[in-house]
Amino acid sequence: MNPSLRDQLKDWKKKHQESTPKKPKNKKPSQKPKKAKSEKFCESDIRSLMGMNQRGLRRGKGGAWR
Repeated sequence: MNPSLRDQLKDWKKKHQESTPKKPKNKKPSQKPKKAKSEKFCESDIRSLMGMNQRGLRRGKGGAWR
């Protein structure tokens, strides 16, 4: 009975293992992930980002007005 394809591949690999050159693997040094720099905002920057310095809407005749 003929050997299966898997057995044939194993035999071929054993016979031709020496002739196939192996390339050395270059290992790069592992680098730690860099921490993101946290931004520090002053109180006035935070207020402007939140929109607290803008004029608010008021109810008036004909709808809402600034």
